[in-house]
Amino acid sequence: MKALEIKKYEHRYHQQFKEISLEWLNGYALYEKADADLLAHPQKYIRAGGFIFLAHYEQKVVGTVSLIPTKKDTFEIMKLGVFGGYKGLGIGRALIEICIDVCKEKRAHQITLETSSKLKKAIQLYEKLGFLHVEITDSYYESADVKMVLNLKQ
Repeated sequence: MKALEIKKYEHRYHQQFKEISLEWLNGYALYEKADADLLAHPQKYIRAGGFIFLAHYEQKVVGTVSLIPTKKDTFEIMKLGVFGGYKGLGIGRALIEICIDVCKEKRAHQITLETSSKLKKAIQLYEKLGFLHVEITDSYYESADVKMVLNLKQ
């Protein structure tokens, strides 16, 4: 897919980053106060060792994902989203694959994510990429009722 490029977050795309996330968060009635900080202050998470990637399709920002360190050898995937008209093109998969590649480069042992059972297509994607369901013991998000992990072989 030549028209797709995955690039690191740049502040000039902050509005698109927010719009992509808010589209699905509001569309599924999942937006909560806990989402506000990352959406308002992505640079804070990048300075703390995180990554935010933007999917550029035919020069338009249409998708995003955040990869945030949670422990020395663990990252968490957050805010995977693709604008409605661009779903089904493999953009979400490409965003998750770059997160997996970065975690391998950083020698992380595990990638975690928390999501909502309302997001069936996203859960199917995670399962296809090897993520396994685990029990949620506590969550930062009220709406998260699914937790998944990908153990990386070193």
